[in-house]
Amino acid sequence: MKRLLLFLGGWLVISAWGNEPILPLPDPRPLSEAARLGERLFHDPRLSGSGRISCATCHRLDEGGDDGLPLPTVQNGSHPHNTPTVFNAAFNYRLHWYGDLTSLEQQARAALQRDMQVDWQKTLLRLKADTGYRKVFDNLFGGLTADSVVAALVAFENTLITPDAPLDRYLRGDTAALTPQQQRGYALFKAHGCSACHQGINVGGNLLQQLGVFGRYRSGDPGRIAVTGRKEDRNVFRVPSLRNVAVTAPYFHDGRVKTLKKAVELMAQYQLGIRMKAGEIDAIVAFLNSLTGRYHSRPIGKRQ
Repeated sequence: MKRLLLFLGGWLVISAWGNEPILPLPDPRPLSEAARLGERLFHDPRLSGSGRISCATCHRLDEGGDDGLPLPTVQNGSHPHNTPTVFNAAFNYRLHWYGDLTSLEQQARAALQRDMQVDWQKTLLRLKADTGYRKVFDNLFGGLTADSVVAALVAFENTLITPDAPLDRYLRGDTAALTPQQQRGYALFKAHGCSACHQGINVGGNLLQQLGVFGRYRSGDPGRIAVTGRKEDRNVFRVPSLRNVAVTAPYFHDGRVKTLKKAVELMAQYQLGIRMKAGEIDAIVAFLNSLTGRYHSRPIGKRQ
């Protein structure tokens, strides 16, 4: 066995062992001035068209980086998809449930425009009325523009890393980091083929896959075909990251599944074509709990 050095999105990632399908997360970068500015913007409702909601309204950093709702309520009514966590999104190959966005910059622009209904002319006037904002933007970006707002948000989102999960410590050689049941769950996770889609540094987030390989999951959502128009993309979604999955209920793109245990049972049925025994499901759920990391040196808060 050998160690691997990988460069992912500008990050140097060290894998504990070459034969593992999952890579440990690196420590987050220190906050730069641009990231600190982005953090302030992330929590500022003045970015939205109404002036009442912020990025943090749907992406709560004191919990799992999501909103805990089946479907979010945004300014233009209900949203068709469950809110993905913003934590570790920098390591996703694709973003959004349809995988139609390929960068944090694209995602930020789409969320501001669609979900927060930003009116850039009014928003920039609001922000420029704040002398503190105006001074920092002038120093860092040469001015306060839509592009510099997005750049600051992206700088902050790149720091939203939740390292030091028990599995990360295990992959780096601390064999006592996982309980015996979690180790059994990890072995089952690999043996049953879960890691074929949920692998890499984000335990997912890097593939597009049909939901319902062994039977259609009925949600009324057309999947990626809504973006491409190709019949073969019906019911295809981005495979979500499982990082911090124990604290980001409810699950699936429609937020229909309330518990992690049920999610594992349904994934085994629809994606693997098997009915797992109760003991196997419990072990895999225990393993998935080992994917909960830390933010600002504190464990991510549990919701279930």
